[in-house]
Amino acid sequence: MSPVWPSEDEQTIAALRVGGIDALVIRDGATDNIYALKTFQELEHSNARLRESQERLVELVNERERLMQDLHDGCIQSIYAVGLSLQGCRKLVKTHPAKAAERIAHAAASLNLVIQELRSFISENSPQDPPLELETELERIVQTIGAGGPSFDIDIDGKVAKMLPGEKRLQLLQIAREGLSNIVRHAHATSGRIALWKRNGCICLEVSDNGRGFDPKINKGPGLGLHHIAARVQKLGARLQLFAAPNEGTRIVVEIRSR
Repeated sequence: MSPVWPSEDEQTIAALRVGGIDALVIRDGATDNIYALKTFQELEHSNARLRESQERLVELVNERERLMQDLHDGCIQSIYAVGLSLQGCRKLVKTHPAKAAERIAHAAASLNLVIQELRSFISENSPQDPPLELETELERIVQTIGAGGPSFDIDIDGKVAKMLPGEKRLQLLQIAREGLSNIVRHAHATSGRIALWKRNGCICLEVSDNGRGFDPKINKGPGLGLHHIAARVQKLGARLQLFAAPNEGTRIVVEIRSR
C-alpha cells in the first residue's frame, strides 16, 4: 500500500518514525525527499553522554575550588606561619642563638608536615576520618608564630572535639588556622584566644583577639580570611557570628548543631 502524504493544505514537513528511525520528509511537487536519518537510540545515547559530560564538568569545577581552598587554608597558611617564625629568628641568631635554633627546628618540623599535606593532595590519599587532635594541632601552629607575634590561650574541650567526625574537626582546624593567620597579619593584637565548648545543644568554636578590630557595617574585615571562613562554615552547615568594633578587637564564633 502506498504511503499517505499530507494534503496540499496541510504542513509540507512531516517527521516520520519508521523502524526506530527519524526521517525528515519534505514534499516538493510530486517528489518526496528524505533528509538526515538518525536512530532514536543514537540520539538518546548522545544526550546521555552530553549530560554525563556536563555533570563531570561541574564535579571538576567543585573539586578545583575545594582543592584551592584546602591549599590556601592548609599548606599556604602553614608556610606563611613558618615564614613569620623565621623572620623573628633573624633578631635572635646573635642575641639568643639557642632560642633561634629551637625555632628553626620547629620551622623544619612544620615544613615537613606541609610536605606530607602536599603529597596527600597529589596522591589523593587524604584520609576520610583523620585522627586529628585539635588542641595538639593548634598548639603546634601557635608555636610556629614565635616571639614576634601575639600570645594565644588555647582552651579546647577534648571530649567535645571527639563528638565531631574527623572531617568536621579538620574543617574547624582550618577555620581556626585562618583566624589565627588573620590575627597575626592584620589585627595588631598582643593576645588572642581559641576555645571549643558545648552550649545549648551546639558545639562552638571561638577565635578572638584584643587587636584594632574594625567596623563590620563598613567592611567584612581585611583580606580574604573571613570569606574563606564563611565558605567552610557553610560547608559544615553551621552558623557564623562576627563581633567586632574599632579598637575593641574581633571575635568570631562558629556554632555547629550537635545531635
